[in-house]
Amino acid sequence: MDTLQECCRPVFGRHETFHPRWGWFSKAVFECKSNPYVFQQKDATLLLGVGKNMVRSIRYWGEASTLLKEVRPPKERLTATSPTRRGEALLDPEDGADPYLELTGSLWLLHWWMLQPAPYSMVPLAWYAFNAFRPQEFNASDLEEAFFEQCLKGASEWKPVQNTLIRDSSCFLRTYVATAASQIDDALDAPLRQLGLLSVVTGQKRRFRFQAPSWIAPEVVLYCCTDFLVNIQHSASTVTLARLLQEVNSPGRVMKVREEQLISILSKSALSPWIELNDNIGTMQVIFKCELRAIRWQAIRQYYSCSDAQAQAIADGGQEPLYAPHTLIERVKRLKQARTQAIVTESLRPEETGQNDLVKRMELSAALVEAGVRG
Repeated sequence: MDTLQECCRPVFGRHETFHPRWGWFSKAVFECKSNPYVFQQKDATLLLGVGKNMVRSIRYWGEASTLLKEVRPPKERLTATSPTRRGEALLDPEDGADPYLELTGSLWLLHWWMLQPAPYSMVPLAWYAFNAFRPQEFNASDLEEAFFEQCLKGASEWKPVQNTLIRDSSCFLRTYVATAASQIDDALDAPLRQLGLLSVVTGQKRRFRFQAPSWIAPEVVLYCCTDFLVNIQHSASTVTLARLLQEVNSPGRVMKVREEQLISILSKSALSPWIELNDNIGTMQVIFKCELRAIRWQAIRQYYSCSDAQAQAIADGGQEPLYAPHTLIERVKRLKQARTQAIVTESLRPEETGQNDLVKRMELSAALVEAGVRG
């Protein structure tokens, strides 16, 4: 798979103009683990502490990063949202490997997961920008025009309206670099800017440049290399360095690492139990000492110093919901009972208590969340 339509879903505008913020990924996993219907509740803004449009944005970024997954319980009209095994293993507030995303490697993994076509990416403009957009320096209109031309090669659902395309482009840029419009308001509120993949061209506020990162943890790079090879069903014990640098969806494209950087990273002694580099035939090759899937989770285990089960969940649990559809049936029943009981209790209170509507809604939400936690 190497085209936009093969690697991505035609998802446009679901970010509601908001780039991912600090705390959103952790909040999404925590709240959905307690209450899989948190995003559908009328008072979700109170539970999540954000505006209405931000509620939808948090859900979108959680799904795009493979930390959340939609689940439809049998005979239920509404779709629930469950953390994935990956989301829980990484961000669970009590047992997660990095619950507050304090490690830069976790941000690299979020970036990597959002752009991978396994089974598809939900950020098509970002996927195109990193994988297929050729200019190293560009302005927003350059990217928008090139992306739209690629969209025209797909079916009707691949034709975003102009305003939506502009919003997607603006959101992409604010996700990875502080633009002139965002520097004051939220320069410190965009975690993926720490990766240093985009910068503003000196003296030209409206032009941007892709750039190689200054440093990435070797274990994270090894994970991404093996994850890429697993996704393209590479089964050999060797791979050329050029393939890891140049192919669509490869670490060289997605992470913008240069050849000398990748050689230096893969040469680190921390990775010697799993790989070695060889250039005896005039072409640099990476030789894997054991099975790719095993290396993939072992690299995660070493980076986070976590258990084998936790590492395996982070490495390959992005499509497995924590709550399967059939396990949500009883949880749905308890949430409905809690809502009914809370409404009845509220109706029996004398009006002279003077409680305002905000407090009432918060108490009702608390009852529902409690039901979810204890379910």
